[in-house]
Parts: sequence; C-alpha cells; structure tokens
Amino acid sequence: MFLAGRNDELARLVAAGGHSAGGGVRAVTVSGPVATGKTALLHAFCDVVADTCDGTLLLRATCHPTERDFAFGVVRQLLHDAALDGPEADVVARLLEDASYTAAFAEAGAPGGLMARAVQDLCAVFAGLARRRAVVVCVDDVRHCDPVSLDVLVRLIRRTRSARVLVVLTEREYGVRTPSYSDFAAELDREPEHVRIRLGVLSRAAVSVVLAERLGAATAARLAAETHALSGGNPLLVNALLDDLGATRADRFRRTATLAAGDAYGRALVGCLHRLDPIALSAAQGLAILGESGSGAADLAELTGLEPSGAAAAVRALHDAGLVEAGHFRDPRARTAVLDTMPRGEREAGHARAATLLHGDGGSASAVARHLMAAGEFRAPWAVPTLRAAAEDAFGEGTVGQAVACLKLAERLAADERERASVKALFVGLEWLVNPTAAARHVPWLGQAVRDGSLTGPDALGCARYLAWFGRPDEAQAAIEASLLPGDPNASVGEAPAEVRAARARLRFWYPDPEPRIAHARSLPALPATLGRVEGLDLLTSVMAGGPAGEDRCREVESRVESILRTVRLDDTTVESLTSALTALVYADRAADARAWCTTLLERAASRHSPVAHALFAGLLAEICVRQGDLPDAEEYGRLALTRIHPAGWGVAVGVPLAARITSAVARGDLDAAARHLELPVPGAMFRTPAGLHYLHACGRYNLATGRLDAALHDFTTCGRLMTAWGADLPGIVPWRVHAARAHIALGGHEAARELLVQQMAFALPDTSRTRGLALAAWAELHDLPQRPALLWQAIDELRDAGDRLELAGVYASLSGTYRDLGDFGRARRAAARAAHLTATCQARPPDTALPLPGRLAAVPDPGATDPRDAERTAGESAHERPREWTDGVPEVPGTDAPEESPVGRRTPHTAPGSAPPRRAAEPPTADDATGVALSGAERRVAALAAQGHTNREISRRLFITVSTVEQHLTRVYRKLGVARRLDLPSWLETHIAG
Repeated sequence: MFLAGRNDELARLVAAGGHSAGGGVRAVTVSGPVATGKTALLHAFCDVVADTCDGTLLLRATCHPTERDFAFGVVRQLLHDAALDGPEADVVARLLEDASYTAAFAEAGAPGGLMARAVQDLCAVFAGLARRRAVVVCVDDVRHCDPVSLDVLVRLIRRTRSARVLVVLTEREYGVRTPSYSDFAAELDREPEHVRIRLGVLSRAAVSVVLAERLGAATAARLAAETHALSGGNPLLVNALLDDLGATRADRFRRTATLAAGDAYGRALVGCLHRLDPIALSAAQGLAILGESGSGAADLAELTGLEPSGAAAAVRALHDAGLVEAGHFRDPRARTAVLDTMPRGEREAGHARAATLLHGDGGSASAVARHLMAAGEFRAPWAVPTLRAAAEDAFGEGTVGQAVACLKLAERLAADERERASVKALFVGLEWLVNPTAAARHVPWLGQAVRDGSLTGPDALGCARYLAWFGRPDEAQAAIEASLLPGDPNASVGEAPAEVRAARARLRFWYPDPEPRIAHARSLPALPATLGRVEGLDLLTSVMAGGPAGEDRCREVESRVESILRTVRLDDTTVESLTSALTALVYADRAADARAWCTTLLERAASRHSPVAHALFAGLLAEICVRQGDLPDAEEYGRLALTRIHPAGWGVAVGVPLAARITSAVARGDLDAAARHLELPVPGAMFRTPAGLHYLHACGRYNLATGRLDAALHDFTTCGRLMTAWGADLPGIVPWRVHAARAHIALGGHEAARELLVQQMAFALPDTSRTRGLALAAWAELHDLPQRPALLWQAIDELRDAGDRLELAGVYASLSGTYRDLGDFGRARRAAARAAHLTATCQARPPDTALPLPGRLAAVPDPGATDPRDAERTAGESAHERPREWTDGVPEVPGTDAPEESPVGRRTPHTAPGSAPPRRAAEPPTADDATGVALSGAERRVAALAAQGHTNREISRRLFITVSTVEQHLTRVYRKLGVARRLDLPSWLETHIAG
C-alpha cells in the first residue's frame, strides 16, 4: 500500500542491485522526511531480492536510538542473518565477543589499535561471504547506528570494490546527527559508487491509488483531493484517515461517507512527531501553541527559545513531511492532539509566553485572549483589559460562549474589587442581550455596587439600562450620576455626552415621573457613531412630552422616524433607539406606517440571532397589529416576544406584549386565554411606566367584555390619572377617554361619557386618526337615531384610513343596528355584511349587529337583486340616508333651529367650548379607481345608491329609471372599477349622495 507512487524508486534500487553484481554501485541511501515510506520501500526491495535473486545473501538490520551505545549491535544483526555453518559460526561468534570486549576496554582508555583490529576482522568476515556469493546489506534508519558498526559499514563499502556487495541504507532528513554519523555520512558522500534516492510525500494521484485499493475507484475519485489536503501526502496520515473513515465498512457506506480527521489521524501525527528529533518536536509544539496567531519562524523561535535558523529548519522538516502547511497544522484535530501530549504546566507556560509575545507585537485582543484562557492563572497588567475587549469583539461576532469565558477569566484575574465589579458589570450587560431572565439575578448586586461606589464612569452608566429595565429607577438615576465624576464638565445636562443623554432619555420615557428627579437633556449635535443610540429616544420623549398634535406635527414625526430608520444600522447598541422611533410613530397614530418598518427590522433581528432585539420588535409589532385589528398576527407576535424572552426577563416592559395578547384574546372571544395571560405575575414598577398603561388598558378591555363595568372604568380612569400626572396625556398611547366613555355608557352615565368624549375631541388630532374614529363611534351612541348614521360614517372613514379593521367591524355593526332601528333594512343588511366580512378577516368574535338576518347574509354575494319587499317601499320612505346638506359639518336635526352640539362640528357659536374643529366626510376622488378611469354622472349616482345598500328596484324608483337601466349602469361600474359585486364597491362612493 505504501508503495503507491514509489515504483520508480523501487526500480532504481533493483537496478542498483544488478549493477553491484557487476562491480558497479556499492551503496544506496534512501532518504526523506519522517513517515514517507522509506522502511516500506526497503522491505519491498528485500522481498524482490529474496524472490528473484537466487544465491544472493540478504543481510538486514534495524537501528534504534536506544541501541546506539551498544557496540557492534548492528553488525550482530547483520551476521545473524548470514546462516553460517558450524565452524564458521563459531569463528564469527568469537570475533563478535572479542570485539565487544575490545569496545568496552576502548571506552576505558585501551589502545585504539585494538578496536581497529576488531573492525578489520569483522570486515574480513563480510568479504569472505562476498567472495562466495553476492551480498546485499540493508540497514534501516542508519542515523541511529552505533559508531563502531558505522565504521564497519564504511570500511565494507570502501574496501570491497571487487566483491559483489550492495549496502542499502535509509535515513531521515533534518535529524540531529551525532559526530560519528556525520563522519560516516561525509565518508559515504565521497564514495563514487554511492547513490542517493530521496522520497517525498505522495502526489494526489498516488493518494488516489491508495484510496482505490481500499475504497474502490469511485470513492477514491471523490475523496482524493480532500484526503491529500488533510494528509499532505504523508502515507502514514493517509492510512490513518482511512482508519477514521471506516474503510472496511460496506460499499453503501463508502458511497456516502465523508472524510474527517479523527483519533487515528491524531495518533498517527503525534507518532510522527515523536519520531523526530527534540528540536523538531519542540517546534511542532510551539506551532500548536501559537495556532493561527503565529506569523513565522521568528515568532516560533522566540516562543520556544530555539535559534531562528534551527526553528526555520524544523518547520521545513515538518512541512516536507506533510504535517504542516504554511506554518500551521492542516486540521484543528492535529493541533489538539499535539497539545494533549504536552504536560499541563508546560502547555500553560507556553500559552502565557505566546500571549505576552502577541500583545507585545500588537496582536488582536481576540488572539491574545485565546492564549490567556489557556494559560491558567497568568497575570499581567494588560490581561484584564485585553479579555474585556476580546469579550466585546466575540459578542459582536455572535460567539457568546467565547465572550462569557473571557469575562469569567477576567473576573478571576482582576487586581482589586473595583476592577472585578467593572468586569462583572460588563458580563451582566452581555448576558442581558442574550438572556435577560438570567441577567435579572445580578440586578440587586448592580444596585448595591452603584450605591457603594464600586461602579463608576462608563460601567455605572451601562448598568442604568438594566436597573431601569428591572424596575429600579432610583438606582438607575444614581448610576447615571455616578458615571459623571465630581467636577466633570459633562456633569451639566447640556454638555452631557450622547451615552448619558441616551440614559437620561431612556429613564425619562420609562419613568415619566413629574418630579424633577430626572433631568431633561437638551438636544445637542452628536457624533455619527453615537447619534443612532440617542435620536430615537429623543424623538419618543419629545412626542410624549409634547402631547397630542395635529397633522403637521405627525408629518414631522413621520419624517424624523423615516430619517432615523434609513440611516441607523441595527445592532445591539441601536435597537433601543430604533424601537423608540417606531413607538413614537405608533403613538402619533401612524400604526400602519410603523408596521412596514417594524416587520423589516424584525426580520433583520432574527437573522442576527439577537434575542432581545427580536423580542422587542416582536412585542412592538404585536401592539401595532392590535391597533390594526390583525388579531392572529397580534397573538403570534405577542407569543414570539414572550418566547424569545421569558416574561420574567422582560422586566417592566412585559406589559406591552402581554397587553397585546390579552386584547387579542378578548377580541377573539377567548376570555379564558385572556384570563390566563392576566394571571402571569408582573412587576409592581411596571405601573410607573408606559408599559403599565398598555397593560391597564388591556385589563379594562377584559373587564368590559366580561361585564365588570366598574372594574373596567377604574382601569381606564387609572390610565388617565397616570398620563395626566406624567404630563403625557397622549391618546396615541392608549385612548383611555374613549373606553372610559363606553364604560360610562354601559353604566348609564351618559353625561360623564359626553364630557370625556368632548375632552377627547378637543385635542388637536391629526386629520387621519384612529382615536378620532373611536371617539366618533362612541359619540354616536349618545345621539338620537337620526343623527347616528352621519357620525358612524365619519368614524368609518377615520378607522378605514387608520387601518383598524377590528374597530371598523364594530362600527359597521353599530351602523347596521342603527339602520335596523330606523327601518332601513337594505342598508342594515349592507352594513351587517361588511361587519361580518371584516370580523372574519380579523378572526374576531362576531359583532352584535342586532339584526335577525339569516346566516347566509353574513356573506351576501350581491344584495342588488330585486327584493320581494320592494313593493312595500316607496321612493321617499328611506328618510335616513346620509344627509345631502351639512351645516358647519354637523347634520341637521329635524325639529331644531340650530345644529346639536357635537365634537365633530366646527368651532362656531353653536359648538361646545373646547370641542375639535369639524372634519367633513371624505370627498370622492376625481378619478374613481387607481387607474384614473372616471364614472359618468349617471353611473356615479347609481353606484352611490348601490354602495349605500339600496336594491336595484329602490334605485330605479329614486332615479326614475328602469331596473334594466340600473343593471346596465352597475355592470359598467363593476367593469370600470374592477369589482365583481356591490359588496366590493369602494367606500368613498357611499359619501356621494345621489340627486
């Protein structure tokens, strides 16, 4: 097997044997790196000689380092194979015995002539053998031969020119030579009949041949390149890889097996190294210690204490043997195997020297840290800072285990308690990013370390986030103050660096206490590197502090949020700013815009394997989905948020995802699930934060759904008291007035409800507002039946523009009930169908339309068919259509001289003080669809009445046209607008009153 690729060398040996028979070549030396098949080639040659050369005397010997001091040991092995007859054997035995005594006396100072005589006598024995027949002398690993046997060999080669003697020797390159062997090699190289044959590593083709013998040609072709790369062509390593592969298994396994260095590979490589001289072994161990951080023979020499030339020669020997490539082991398993053979103390000392060397050369913190972690308790002034830097780098690359290991070692090596506290604070920070639940156990220690002064400067500032997160605002404020040294100019708020501003903004948002405990940082220019950490928090706090704003303010918020989201890259330092910017957009009643950005960022967070970022975006997206009536996604994202971070790890922020799941469950009618979510324990400090508002509001929704009206009213008004006390009475956070008004209405307190809604509508809300739509829907319940449709239609416009399908379904249900009570059953069916459709889309609990319609009407294909009840109706009996005339935006009320006070009216003398300006119903666009195709006047009138729920016969009576004409107009409208039924007619048609 090992002879693959050695046919030429074997042929040269056989030819040398033929030449020696004719008095030509007298000696052949086969040399090469360790484990390249020199011994195998020698044995193959001996087999050829034994099989083909009858009468040739084959004498063999193998040298070993332990037998180097045994005089004439190799000669004894050679003559033992001579098969001498009795008398001749006795003579040789006596000569060897005398030679041994002579060698012993020579070491004691006997005359050198006695030794020369003994050598000459033994050479004569070989000469006598050669006179009778051809002699082939084979000595393996001759560099370990004893000195006197070397002298016999060189004399045999030099003085038997006329005899038929061939001496074949094998030697390993790059080995340390003894003086006697150096002399022998010099004498040998001067002999003209001496030939050298050098063996190198196997070529890729030769490796393929080796594989084919054991695995078959197909598998060999598949694995040859990889095997050659891992083994370097070293035959011993090739065989070891085959052993690791399990080459004796079935052919089916061979077809799918993959190559990998295993135990056999490691043992073979270590065996090769221990056959090397001590210098090469020391170099190999040095390379194993340096690993990928080594940069050349100079580093290796400095690490091992070798001479640079000796280190270079040793590396060259390892390379020529295929054990290393470019100064590095070919497989990590090889490096591990070498390190495992070293004593622990020696290995740790080597890593300590390597760490010192790399640090002095300016190596990376990660490379130095790898050696420090393998160096035991090695201490140096630069060790702890290096380990901290390496931990941050490792965490940034996603290798959390490496970061934790670096910080644990840094904590053990810390020089004093202050440095140890600094390291532990960094450890808590990294752990919080991976597993906030586990980090929570360190929070009491962080607070104590801040109080007793163990943590100051940037370390204390970093702790402020976790202290605030886990409900310790006072300690978080103390941490911020501890980060600014006494007399530091940055201690003034206006000159605080970006990190301090971010910490203050974070605390100001999470704990909007009215007391001046938390200073408000001014908006200052920040460096690009830190701008992304601050800008989102600044925007969110300004939105909350500024209260509700009109359309211009909302557009400003949208512009700033878009700028932040487009310029700030997502990482662990900016995730808070990004979520804050999106929260500001949600609180500005722009949930639909926030959802697209949040979905994109959620995907990025998932790809980065960042649990905290993933959970934060999922929790915010759950809240957004609730505001859009997307109940399945709200439940899914809420579940994801509480899975990525256990509820105990959410701290005070747990209220946001919990509220989304509670509200979603209530809307779906799954009150048992909502109750289970409410049973989860929450921190008391949560109710000092905006997250507590979300949670309280969700509790109110649950109590309202289960009939606990007083409890619901308490929850909503508690939200109001907190928001008012904080100076953050922003309806975009939670529309507490609207739901409190609903609770009052359910309890019969119409006056209290009216007061709350007037207050709500007095806010300068944006033109498109979910809050306005909710308030209008509740306000309609306080009006007489004739006035309700106009208010409900305005609520529909608002909620449709805001994208809240769940609340829109509820308003349609209210509109259906109103039309039913007014006797307008056509419109009632129309509104009920839309409510059912939206409810099914949201997967919510079916709304109470208060309309006893057949179940099939929940999905009416087209209510435009002629209704048999048309005969009972007249063209003028539909008195409750959407009014044609408006007075200052308020529908005229029969029997009154002035419009009723309404929060949807303009500020006129007839309007309640503090009420909001009016908002006219949406005007139909100039083009009737997205493609700009316009309807004719007749088509528009027919389509408007159809959209309002009139049957074809009702439309014909109102417009004084035939039913057939109505059908023709509707057919053209459907074609132009690209719809298939009147249920799909665009909603803006309903705002156009046919004349």
